[in-house]
Amino acid sequence: MPAATAAPENACRLCGGEQSAAVFVKAGWTFVRCAECGLVSLRPVPTSVEVAAHHEASYQGGRYASFAAASTVRAAIARWRLDVLRPLAPSGPWLDVGASTGSFVEEAHRQGLGAEGLELSAAAVAQARSRGLAVHQGAAEDFVPERCYAAITAFDIVEHLPDPLAFIRRVGRWLVPGGLLALTVPDAGSLPARLLGRHWFYYAPPDHIHYFTRATILRLLAASGLGGPVIRRALKPLTLDYAAAQLAAFGYGLAPLARGLVTVLPPAWRERPWPLPLGEMLVTARAPGA
Repeated sequence: MPAATAAPENACRLCGGEQSAAVFVKAGWTFVRCAECGLVSLRPVPTSVEVAAHHEASYQGGRYASFAAASTVRAAIARWRLDVLRPLAPSGPWLDVGASTGSFVEEAHRQGLGAEGLELSAAAVAQARSRGLAVHQGAAEDFVPERCYAAITAFDIVEHLPDPLAFIRRVGRWLVPGGLLALTVPDAGSLPARLLGRHWFYYAPPDHIHYFTRATILRLLAASGLGGPVIRRALKPLTLDYAAAQLAAFGYGLAPLARGLVTVLPPAWRERPWPLPLGEMLVTARAPGA
């Protein structure tokens, strides 16, 4: 029997299609759309080693450093997500993949849930562990869980991965029968994405590699063997100060306008987390079985 051959380097990571068309270029990266399934991705696709190095650097004074420091924002986001997801999950332990500094794990513990995390960045894991949180350090492809989970969350993760289908298939095997998988991912078909085009803030190479619509995220889940997918609009509670700082950190032209507007608002408005529709979706699916 002949040995299996590797997929071509530029094959679509979702459907394997080899035909694509350039959509635009941003920050020196070419965005292409698969002719078969419509997934938009970067070319060339960064390797796992490049992704890991970039991710760690982002926590060492890069783009994610400000997020890690924004404890009010991180706690508000965690509470919003738990409010939606907790009623949907069966009883049992939770795993947060891409746990960052552990805000979701911490909030889950506050609500009486048994939760642990998995995070690639050693710097982020050190912060989580300093607060007594059970967060493992490493990549999903290297992690061997000691138990199965009632719920696995992967917030703002799959768009960063060179091979999102392999990731979903792997973590799906860690669920109990009927267990819940929950993802958040930017929606490239959302109104903000359509209005802003290439200037949409989630078109952020090389941080984000793949850009899903509702159709392509459903195709991803179907290919992974998970069932019962449901897509909801995701809101992200952000303070206005934090939102303006993020626009500046990502180098967007809207940053000066945002900073100007924020400075004239009362401090109570600027420091309160507001649930903002930024063009994200919250997607849930279930492992086979009951």
